Amino acid sequence: MERFTLKLAGVAIGVSCQYNSTKEYCRDYLTDAAPDFSVSVSAEDIEAERPYFEEERSSRFLETLALYRRISDGLASYGVFLLHGSAIAVDGEVYIFIAPSGTGKSTHTSLWRRLLIPRGHEVVMVNDDKPLIRVTAGRVFACGTPWNGAHRLSTNVSLPVKAICLLERGESNFIEEISSSRALAALYRSAYRPKKAEALDAVLGMLDEVMRGVRFYRLECDISADAAETAYNMMK
Repeated sequence: MERFTLKLAGVAIGVSCQYNSTKEYCRDYLTDAAPDFSVSVSAEDIEAERPYFEEERSSRFLETLALYRRISDGLASYGVFLLHGSAIAVDGEVYIFIAPSGTGKSTHTSLWRRLLIPRGHEVVMVNDDKPLIRVTAGRVFACGTPWNGAHRLSTNVSLPVKAICLLERGESNFIEEISSSRALAALYRSAYRPKKAEALDAVLGMLDEVMRGVRFYRLECDISADAAETAYNMMK
């Protein structure tokens, strides 16, 4: 059994798992702090992840997923939840793009980087796939994690969220601000929802706070520099 502690969204988590490769996967988030809570990943937890994939996946890979599931369940008690999206920070403020897998979230944030870095903006990829969202005192923060997508783009930071954008494929580029109630369904679908009632209630409460504290947009876009320009100019 491998044991280590990592810190995510300001919370220290003790981990017991099967493979040393999982510790290496989390290396940028390791800490010597005393754990706020602990999780353990068993062989049974690893096998429970296998049905989610049609193709064969290694047990080492599946362990990382099982671990994040365990961690996300525990973090709900600490005002933190997992959101499936691509989170990019520009000049210290975070914009999160949410959409079904394959829509182009990562492609769009890569266009932002190409557009804004040459202009002198401070651009940081907070997390390209599964950022943690911390809700505290009416404020919403996006936090980096090791679970950061195929391109492994993330930074160990916690920065305030300025906007959340529902991304849709289109033949032209159009963006509009939408009400939080209109965004609720997409936000709910993109959030990890624990199975235990108490943890689920905590996540739903946090979603309600996010809807009150963050501006929401809907973007129809193609894959072009103009798409990034249109989105950034509206949301900045």
